[in-house]
Amino acid sequence: MQIAQWMHRVTRGDGVGFRGIVLTVDDGAQNSNKYTVCDFGFYLNKSKETYQFNDMEVRDLFTKICSDFNIDIDSICDIPQKITKIYLDKTISDIIKDVLSQCGGDFNFDVTPKGLRVYRVGDLVAYPEFRLSPNTQLNYSPALRGGVSHSTSIEDMKNSVKVVSGDEKGFTVITAEQDAGMIHKYGLLQEVVKIDPDKTNPYTVAREKLAELAQVKENFSFEMIEALDSYTRAGMVIDVDGVMFVIEGSQHCIRNGIHYTKLDLRRTV
Repeated sequence: MQIAQWMHRVTRGDGVGFRGIVLTVDDGAQNSNKYTVCDFGFYLNKSKETYQFNDMEVRDLFTKICSDFNIDIDSICDIPQKITKIYLDKTISDIIKDVLSQCGGDFNFDVTPKGLRVYRVGDLVAYPEFRLSPNTQLNYSPALRGGVSHSTSIEDMKNSVKVVSGDEKGFTVITAEQDAGMIHKYGLLQEVVKIDPDKTNPYTVAREKLAELAQVKENFSFEMIEALDSYTRAGMVIDVDGVMFVIEGSQHCIRNGIHYTKLDLRRTV
């Protein structure tokens, strides 16, 4: 039997929490085997296609892609955007990421046991729990975290954005946006963005670029234990000591019947 045909699934009280394929099998040890498992998003990362979308609604676009690749749809949030673009020889996951990047919001997608799920970051909240033993109370997993890594940096931060048009022979400053509080605290760090004002709204560009760059970069990760029938996913938000973080990555490992999860987080704005 081919490895890709082997199925792995984690069940919970309300149905299937995870369904995927076994990518690799390490059966060299005498008393145990090791498996690397991935959800069906694996096929989105490996399959390529060419598309031309002309003023197509995002929901219709994703529906077409899923139909072409026999992928079920779990849910697609409301995204009032139309896409006009040609994609040549791109992986399906890269196409989906690029489409969402054009939608003017913080969106994410994943593949659940029910199919493709597209949602706005912040709409899904994770609440992982576990028991130290069958007869003890539930514990909130992040409260008993370990392997904590945390750092902050202003190396890539900008707190002033200037929008200009023109070329080397001459230019015009159209608008500028600044975060006065961050300038007072960290000093002036400026980004200059060149645009064609006939094609792009300079005021929107300035506001969105400043919102993107005027942040202290924070790297925060830790390990935790969650129940076997729990599956904390990237894109969810999670409460850590009263502060909400977006889960940018989650790695899962089951050893000796214990479900270990490593989370990579960023602070929500």
